[in-house]
Amino acid sequence: MIVRRIVCLRKLLFTRKFTQNTTEIWDSFLRNGQITSLKKFIGDHRDVVNAILRNTEITRNHLTPELKLFLLTNKCPLYHEPFIDENEKFDSLTRNVFQDPFWSIYWPGGQGLTRFILDERETILQCAMQNKRKRALRILDLGAGCGATAIATRLVTGSCKIIANDISKVACVAIAMNAILNNVDIEISWKNLLEKSPEDPYDVIFIGDLLYDEEIASTLIAWLENAHLRGTRIYLGDPGRHGLTKDLRKRMKLLRQYDLPEEVRKENHGYDTVTVWEFGRS
Repeated sequence: MIVRRIVCLRKLLFTRKFTQNTTEIWDSFLRNGQITSLKKFIGDHRDVVNAILRNTEITRNHLTPELKLFLLTNKCPLYHEPFIDENEKFDSLTRNVFQDPFWSIYWPGGQGLTRFILDERETILQCAMQNKRKRALRILDLGAGCGATAIATRLVTGSCKIIANDISKVACVAIAMNAILNNVDIEISWKNLLEKSPEDPYDVIFIGDLLYDEEIASTLIAWLENAHLRGTRIYLGDPGRHGLTKDLRKRMKLLRQYDLPEEVRKENHGYDTVTVWEFGRS
């Protein structure tokens, strides 16, 4: 019993120290940041912000070190222990999202796609400009997760309208926090866009690592077909998941392949490369 109490105490002290360090860094960015719209958004979700601060680390240890991101690493309490809802502040859906924290992981497909954006900014914008009709370009990061792709897009573009979309509000709060870390302004949406055909005219759509099974891939492909017929340029990043079928490969053009860092390989069941494709071009 005494040993167990000592172990629990050590874990508690570790968590408090970890949270204190992360919070101090975050408070500095928050004070100095200029993105007032995102500050207001996270201000409306303080409990989620605090939970993210307790359970993630600010890191550049990934394929796009130009970006600082709140991510789940092996230094984080949530990496080792199940999520604890202190004072039972969250509803069951929010607790489930923290217990399965997909939003805190920079998935390989997203890393490759974001690397491609940072490397090939001129090519992407030049292609997108062909669709522009007397308005700012509209660019969508669909299933944005941690928001890295949307953030990188803002860093390399000027007056484009960047929308980061994820159906999880926790993910959207994390995206806003990551945008503030990198001092960029983007729009955030948690609407399920796949429920019906695309209504808004997007010039470019980015999709990182959404092909995790054939069912979601089937829904996604039908939605992308509709967008493609409207003239949207569509780019996907994927490490070779089940949804990346032979039939789908035939409908896309391979643009780039990147080797994944060793740590990313270990965390993602041995995937060692990630590919970037353009949908609708073969």
